[in-house]
Amino acid sequence: MVIYPLAPGVSRVRESPGMSVGRAQGVQAVEAILTPSSLATVERRADCRYPIHTAVQYRLFLGRRVVRMGSGWVVNMSRGGVLFESTSPVPPGHRMELEIDWPAQAVGMMLRVTGESVRSEGGRTAVRILRSSFRVRDEFDIAARLRAEI
Repeated sequence: MVIYPLAPGVSRVRESPGMSVGRAQGVQAVEAILTPSSLATVERRADCRYPIHTAVQYRLFLGRRVVRMGSGWVVNMSRGGVLFESTSPVPPGHRMELEIDWPAQAVGMMLRVTGESVRSEGGRTAVRILRSSFRVRDEFDIAARLRAEI
């Protein structure tokens, strides 16, 4: 029997010429190779995700027109994507702009992200980042937030 690796933790079993592997032996060999613990370690994402709990405001576009605005909370993010929760999830395939309060509040920074919604489950929406930039919150933004909190 020859075992060919396909990916980390995943292999394919093939009978060698002149070697007969019974069905039970073949199943046992495959089960030994493809254990749930070995499959759980395979990470498909290109970038590491970091748990962040901070506010996000979003705008959903249809062409150049804003069709919906909302807010929520970031669940996690990476260099390539953002997962956030809101009361109204966004269907996949829509262009979006996110304004994320950067966690270092003393600095007063925001991360502006332009992206595309790629997945939506329950109240969570995953966004692929196409472009991002930091900006300093100006006094108008700070005043508007203070009024909203009162």
